[in-house]
Amino acid sequence: MSHKFYPYPADYRNTTSLRRARRGGNVFVIILCVIIALLLGAGTFFALTNDSQGWRGFTAYLSRMCGCPVTSQTSPAASQPSTDKIPAAKPAQDPEIEKHLAQPFDPTTLTSIPDVVEAVTPGVVGILNYQKKAGKTDPVLAGSGSGFIYTDDGYIITNQHVVEGADMLKVSLYDGQTVEATLVGSDVQTDVAVLSIEAGTALKALPIGDSSAARVGEFVLAIGDPISADELSGSVTFGIVSALSREINIEGFVNEYLQTDAAVNPGNSGGPLINMRGEVIGVTSAKYTSAGIDEFGQNISSEGIGFALPINNVMEIAQSLIKEGSKVRPGIGVTIVTYLEPTTTIKTPGVYIYGITEGGPADVAGVKVGDRLVALNHKELTQDEFVLVIRSKQVGDTVLLTIDRNGETLEISVVVGDMNQMRK
Repeated sequence: MSHKFYPYPADYRNTTSLRRARRGGNVFVIILCVIIALLLGAGTFFALTNDSQGWRGFTAYLSRMCGCPVTSQTSPAASQPSTDKIPAAKPAQDPEIEKHLAQPFDPTTLTSIPDVVEAVTPGVVGILNYQKKAGKTDPVLAGSGSGFIYTDDGYIITNQHVVEGADMLKVSLYDGQTVEATLVGSDVQTDVAVLSIEAGTALKALPIGDSSAARVGEFVLAIGDPISADELSGSVTFGIVSALSREINIEGFVNEYLQTDAAVNPGNSGGPLINMRGEVIGVTSAKYTSAGIDEFGQNISSEGIGFALPINNVMEIAQSLIKEGSKVRPGIGVTIVTYLEPTTTIKTPGVYIYGITEGGPADVAGVKVGDRLVALNHKELTQDEFVLVIRSKQVGDTVLLTIDRNGETLEISVVVGDMNQMRK
């Protein structure tokens, strides 16, 4: 891959002759530049301290300064960039849960980014996943992630993949306490999990925002425990909302995500994405680590492409988990992948079985990794269409898979099960 280098303009060094030429500049121009700089500085201050206004806050400020009219509405293209899907509206709160939610912060107390960090950090927690290992009497730490306090009576939200396979869970709190946690419920399809704890001190829940009101370009913070559960706990990264309603397929599950360039790393999963009002608008869950392969076969790393589950979607699932303990998700226990062109091992483009859940419906029926999916119920489907059809079934339904295995066409009947039960 070739790289282009763009040198600075010749006068970047600001040579002596250029300095002499500039001394003769018009005084009026200098004064005008100072005024413009002051206006821009004030606009930046407004944007940083009142992100809900954003650019409109700055233009309104210019209007008051200059007496120029400013419209009260922006064009649809400016306020809502086109996306494949309209963001989900904020769901109605369950009355029993609502009385334990945090109230919004007083906006007059959040006049800077450090103010926001100071206000919300006590509500961010670390999640410790302990699992039983051969030869060990007690479960050992197998992984860690992040989460945040959802209600002041002890409910905590994180990612399902953070708690998956745990024999014991613990939560590390801002005040240094580490307490044992109970898994209330988890949903593998949306990657949401809810824990509960009983802490000896008052818990500081975080205010819940409205992800459907998020705007591309607004400032956000990602807070959590990247890489290490203790050494780097409470790390803060800063960025913007890069896009709304990205539909991303992760391990066969297609979900809607907010995209952000705030740095996220392993261990950040489950932590909150915070707006400048100190509200949770997303749950950081994934990132792109590779942008492709160059002509030398070397990995091209991607930068600043992280994803967070919109809090409106998360809230709907979290309330179901708290009230019912689970959410039935039809599935057959496979991970599928699309190969668009032949490789050294894959000769025919198509949808292939990439992984199988041991003991799941597909495994029991005899489906194998490497099988090419020719049809579902005698109909050819794309990868995403296959997922949507399986989701539309009821647990206990039977589907017919037509597969190609090393040139042999087979038909296999599979009974649809509950994905959440397969992961336990």
